[in-house]
Amino acid sequence: MEPRRYGSARLTRYSFNRTMLRRAVADGWTARRVSLDIDVEGRGEAIYEVVAGGVPFSFVAFLTTLDESEHTDRVIAERWEICGALVEGELTEELMAMCRSEIPAQESGRVDPRVLVLTRGNRSVRFFDYLVQCLADGNQPDPDLVADSGYIMRSTAFYGNGKYGMRSFSGYADDHPLRVPYRAQFVCAWMFRELSYDVVESCAFARGDAAVPFDDQWRRFFGLGNATGLGLVPYAFKHPAVVNAWVAVREIALADVRAMLRTDDLVQRLAIWIQRARTHYETGTDDDCSPFFSAAQLVPVVAAISAEFEALRDRDDLLDALYLWAEEQGPETSELVVSLLVELHDGDDDLFDDLLRAEEHHVVDPAMTLGELLRMIEERFSWLGDLDLDNVSADGNWWVISDNTEEPRRVPKSEIEPAGRDVAIDFALRIHRLSRSAQARPADQTITELLAAEPEHRLGVERVVASIDPYGEPRDNPCSPEYLPLLVQRFQLAMYGMDNFKPKSTDWLRVTLFQGAPRLDDLAAGPSDDWVLPARPLTVADRGAAT
Repeated sequence: MEPRRYGSARLTRYSFNRTMLRRAVADGWTARRVSLDIDVEGRGEAIYEVVAGGVPFSFVAFLTTLDESEHTDRVIAERWEICGALVEGELTEELMAMCRSEIPAQESGRVDPRVLVLTRGNRSVRFFDYLVQCLADGNQPDPDLVADSGYIMRSTAFYGNGKYGMRSFSGYADDHPLRVPYRAQFVCAWMFRELSYDVVESCAFARGDAAVPFDDQWRRFFGLGNATGLGLVPYAFKHPAVVNAWVAVREIALADVRAMLRTDDLVQRLAIWIQRARTHYETGTDDDCSPFFSAAQLVPVVAAISAEFEALRDRDDLLDALYLWAEEQGPETSELVVSLLVELHDGDDDLFDDLLRAEEHHVVDPAMTLGELLRMIEERFSWLGDLDLDNVSADGNWWVISDNTEEPRRVPKSEIEPAGRDVAIDFALRIHRLSRSAQARPADQTITELLAAEPEHRLGVERVVASIDPYGEPRDNPCSPEYLPLLVQRFQLAMYGMDNFKPKSTDWLRVTLFQGAPRLDDLAAGPSDDWVLPARPLTVADRGAAT
């Protein structure tokens, strides 16, 4: 949970997008496009259907076009080119009428509990029209021009859990096929990605008889883009039980793999995954991804992993030894090795699904003594001593809700008063100050007595009591001017299953989801789970040379 470590996290076999697709195959889900009614410019409506556990779910999307100047990744935008929703049950005329009225309105609209997820986004400004024209002319795209993007459309949000009248998570029955946290959002994202392919091909065929669809090299390469900003940061700091569940899934799988003794099958499977990573990064780009590694910078990292794998491959403890070596090479190497090793895990998806349902309610015993409280702080927050929290700059920034954007922002305390709009994620500072106050009082004094005299410590006390899990606390101080939000954002996005981390500032970045993933019509064939890290498609000349 140190920033450099979780800030190097990568998607794994247990990221949410991959567990969703494995569940779809295991449970025999079916998926199809119901209708695509759009004009030559891609304006109109689309409906897709997934049947899971006998329950029909529809992705309903409304499409228009915007001037390039209106494109934005900000959630406060008032118009988008794609507005969609995942809805449950029969798609009646009455439900479609509600969708047509309310879904394009997004935050201004109001829906009902048949709607599970609300989403929106835009086309890629750089590549959408290019891709349409390529296919319309009977050609495939030039990978040197478009492969660095990895997506056709980019989403900006997947709202759920009761917002704007939608179904709350507590409203899912225990046997509901989407009862696992985030599963509904990723079903929605998967169909959004399918829409992006269909719109490009439909627009291409509308332009002339020479048009062709994406070929086999391209039909799965593109994912769905996403842009993420400061809104993720408060979530990571305010939900320790959830964060612990996410990390625990990873740690359980990693521990299981490290305990495995060498077999020829494991050696062969790991060799394939290392080669897959090598090819993926070698065919990537050298875009500036600072402070993260670009694809080009990861090429020598994979080469070093491959060399160490060859040196260790005959040892019985190969998997554990490779991990221990990677631990000494730095976070980027270590976390890439973790991702590769976890691919060898054949765990129980049902068990891991259950682990994600975290209990966040904790009761503070008012009779707890300050001695007991201080022991809890020492056991759970000893790392606070590494943060220099007595330095005046440690409390330099507020986290507030912006009036202009309705999003979390961090601002210097010297520039603005929060006026009740502050977001309380300063837990490191609060617990540090709580510890100082408790140390100055008799050890047998109760929490009640402390809070009666110093009520400002209430949140600190509640957090100490709630932090019972080993992986719940990002070990950082978000109020420091040196705090880098990108690190905890990457951790969360990797758990979602996103990749291609491309920061645009210290506060927000663009990523890709479902790149290389099965399409809707692949479900019946029972697709394998090895679709991540796709190689960039070859140019026409390279294909000829390869042949």
